[in-house]
Amino acid sequence: MQSLFPEKEGGSIPTSPLQLRFEIVQPKTAAVAYRKWHYLGRNPFLSQVNFGAYFNGVLLGAISFGPLGAPELKGYWDRETQAGWYEIKRLVMSPECPRNSESRFIGKTITLLRKRCVVRGLVAYADDSAGHTGIIYKASGFKYLGLTAAKTDFWVGDKNVGANRSTKIKIKGQVGEWRPRSRKHLFIKTFSPIPG
Repeated sequence: MQSLFPEKEGGSIPTSPLQLRFEIVQPKTAAVAYRKWHYLGRNPFLSQVNFGAYFNGVLLGAISFGPLGAPELKGYWDRETQAGWYEIKRLVMSPECPRNSESRFIGKTITLLRKRCVVRGLVAYADDSAGHTGIIYKASGFKYLGLTAAKTDFWVGDKNVGANRSTKIKIKGQVGEWRPRSRKHLFIKTFSPIPG
């Protein structure tokens, strides 16, 4: 059984991304990394395949691939053609990991994912409000499509209750306010011709 974290402070750290080993992990193992290093912490999300990054048996990162959040993206998929498309739902690595670890993690796990599943394409988002620009996706061969459309969410006090159809039913009569949602940088990587 592998440790999730070093037994004591000052354990050895990788000096090259080539020293990291990647393997499929359970969602609860990936969640340990997200709680420790990801800015969204414990926020829930759906994933289908999760990978962990290890050095000397210690978990130093996680990436989760899952279902698309958007029902369509013109020129790429719609509700009828989204089979084989995956979204990178979360990605995080320990700050102890050396430079270029994230892009190597993405590249290697895409290869592993494609061995398990038919993958027509991937979508990834970088949250502008968190200071993320998506440089690691550019370095991994993703195409930049610009910022997502401006949207708003309904907030009751300090709780974001969202902005989907069921939300509108739930918020009827509640006191709250609509606030702008942070826009995200959108990236796409395709692996087969997209039907035109």
